[in-house]
Amino acid sequence: MKYAESVKRFSHIFEGENMLREYKISEIEKLKIHGRRTACLDPLTLFWNGSGIEMNVRATVVKLRCYADYSVFEPWIDVLVEGVRYQKRPLEKGINEITIWQGNAGPGESDIPLRNIKIMRDTPAMAADGDTLIRIEAVLTDGTFEIVDEPGHRIEFIGDSITSGEGCMGPVSEQEWNSACFDAVDNYTYITAQKLGADYEVFSQSGYGFVWSWNGNPKENMPLFYDEVCGLVPDGKACELGTYEKYDFSLFEPDIVIINLGTNDAGAYSVSSHEAARSMGSDNIHYLNEKGEIPSEDVAALKNGAKAFLKKVREKRPGAIIIWAYGMLLQDSDIINTQMTNLLSAAVAEYSKQENDSKVYYHQLPPTLAGEFGSRSHPGHAAHKKAAESLVKKIEAVLDISDVYAC
Repeated sequence: MKYAESVKRFSHIFEGENMLREYKISEIEKLKIHGRRTACLDPLTLFWNGSGIEMNVRATVVKLRCYADYSVFEPWIDVLVEGVRYQKRPLEKGINEITIWQGNAGPGESDIPLRNIKIMRDTPAMAADGDTLIRIEAVLTDGTFEIVDEPGHRIEFIGDSITSGEGCMGPVSEQEWNSACFDAVDNYTYITAQKLGADYEVFSQSGYGFVWSWNGNPKENMPLFYDEVCGLVPDGKACELGTYEKYDFSLFEPDIVIINLGTNDAGAYSVSSHEAARSMGSDNIHYLNEKGEIPSEDVAALKNGAKAFLKKVREKRPGAIIIWAYGMLLQDSDIINTQMTNLLSAAVAEYSKQENDSKVYYHQLPPTLAGEFGSRSHPGHAAHKKAAESLVKKIEAVLDISDVYAC
């Protein structure tokens, strides 16, 4: 394109800036909303990683107006076009007006293609910062919206730092805990959903387990907060927007639930976890026995906790396939790794038999190997991709089995 033609063409874009129409979320009938949320749409608060909005739009310009806040951990967002990430960016405090898409077609031209655009929260809920929040105020565009296709499946992911994407961003040498180390795209949740053509939502928190946390705190477990929108955040600006409200499970009804928990429960037996507990003024009561094993009373507590959580999830997700997945981030003890695998798989089998529930399964995830780690000593993109591929194979096999039973 010659320079003069280029200038003329792009001048249409700037003229179009004055023609943008502002839409509240509730005004875009064909918009799709992702993630756990309250009933309030104007503005829409994003609480969890992977939550956001998705649209099919024919437009020259698409902008987003959102409000962000935090005390310690700034929130980040991702912008994806046709499933490809175009932007990953932190938000400043206050109102942010962001250009999501800007093309070179003039307003009113008939050849503007339909684009799928997804804007989602990249960082998880922050249990250490009750002021961290993102609120979508409006979409500004000169375009028109079309219906977003219905997904092939709907998946709910329940997990810890792995599911939150901790360590997916940053060099292997980086060990500082910060917002930027999280990533919702180079993450097994996003990759699994994309491979299956699925919509998904995430319920996860770094350090939390299904009975106790990485430093043995029984108040930091995901089942405690499952019924609430985002109840694990402390008092702050976010809680004023409905974090402690009961979650309306009918807003998202998955046919598959993935529970990826157990890594932190097992981690509570490490030396570093006891040192951390003491530094925080708490008491980690979980120690290995003289054989280096998880003691029998704790094995029983963990099995009972897993079964209790499966029962709670089944109450909320009566028709879903439930898969308990474990093993991406193992401990420095073959004994503990074997015990956790055995007790979790046994808990799933016992629950299935006791509750006559044939739609619950255990799946061993491939461990993160040398060369597959990201920052914060957590699985990197290569490990997440490998885990997603393993999980997709399991899901496809289970779905075939379920179809047979349905017949």
